[in-house]
Amino acid sequence: MQRQLHLFLTATFIDALGSGIWLPFGLLFLVHSQGFGLIEAGTALSTGGLLALATGPLAGAAMDRFGPRALLIAGNLLRLAAFGCYPLLTSAWQVVAVTLVAGVGDRLFWTCNAPMVAALTSGRDAERVLGTQTVGRFAGAGVGAAASAVLPEITSPAAFHLIAYANAATFAVAAVLIRFLPAAAGVSEKDSPPGWKAVFSDRPYVGFCLTHMCFTLASASKFAVLPILVRDFLHGPQWIAGIAITIGTVTVVFGQHLVIRVLAGYSRTTGLIAAAVVFAASFALLIPVTSVPLQVAICLILFTSWTFSIAEAMFAPLSTAAAAEAAPPGAEGRASALFQLSWGLPMALAPAILGGLLSVSGPLLWTCLTATSLLAVPALLGLKKTLPGKPPQRVSA
Repeated sequence: MQRQLHLFLTATFIDALGSGIWLPFGLLFLVHSQGFGLIEAGTALSTGGLLALATGPLAGAAMDRFGPRALLIAGNLLRLAAFGCYPLLTSAWQVVAVTLVAGVGDRLFWTCNAPMVAALTSGRDAERVLGTQTVGRFAGAGVGAAASAVLPEITSPAAFHLIAYANAATFAVAAVLIRFLPAAAGVSEKDSPPGWKAVFSDRPYVGFCLTHMCFTLASASKFAVLPILVRDFLHGPQWIAGIAITIGTVTVVFGQHLVIRVLAGYSRTTGLIAAAVVFAASFALLIPVTSVPLQVAICLILFTSWTFSIAEAMFAPLSTAAAAEAAPPGAEGRASALFQLSWGLPMALAPAILGGLLSVSGPLLWTCLTATSLLAVPALLGLKKTLPGKPPQRVSA
């Protein structure tokens, strides 16, 4: 089992590296390599991503039928095909189509990831594995951010194409590694699968997914609006945002495992409540950031980048492990798809929500985010008896 777990972690690290590099690279590739306009490229990428988000329920149903391994392989093969096609794109509809295919591959991966972790681990071990994946995700994003500083200097389309093909190769390697994992059983055609009714009738699970949206909105918020906050509201140098994001990345990469070890002695509910409080406190500190001297604002931004990332390291593994363990038996794929929707929907809506609030006033934005983070606390207290993941029992001598 340990060998299989290491194989899976290696595959997910490779996946995170490819995804992290492409995140800041996609627009550069389409504009500088394929000749698209900035608005045209951005609109096409966003359209394909939103269309892919709608395929999550289908991915969940497919996982319940075929098991997570088959769908993880399919997701990597879809992204292999998509990134292999990126150098061939010449029109906006082609960008939408290829981005849709890549997005469906992402939906398959994230829908099947937690169920596969649950199949390869037991008890609170799932949190350590998911924490390790979070480190890989942030490390990949850090590599992508560093690469984005170099990529604008590339002028040769052939060099851009080589990067796209290399990214495609990472998904091919991940698919091969996952092929050696055990094939978790799906539901045979003779059986009667529980279906969506089993998921939506599980009120605690649905309530947890709704509560999780508060965390996801918090996770999407600060670094998403930080560059424009610094430039247009503080009129400060852009290195502030760069250092803040670097602090956040380093905190998660080097502190994730320590956070998981500390939280192992407490229930998942306690850990999630603590994360909500840290998120709320971080946002509350930023309420006066546009009305204080720039030097004070810089200190607030850098300090809250650290506390914000600690909250990120707390909630992501705990919530994902709890959702995987609480899923109705036989409907794990559909349940995972619903949980992933609680990730994807706030992420998709965040630019409009955050931008609208920030356009009214900075204090309004941070006050609303403080309030939404605190809303998670009573919701989690109501779910405390049903949320899996109790602290280990102490055995007296």
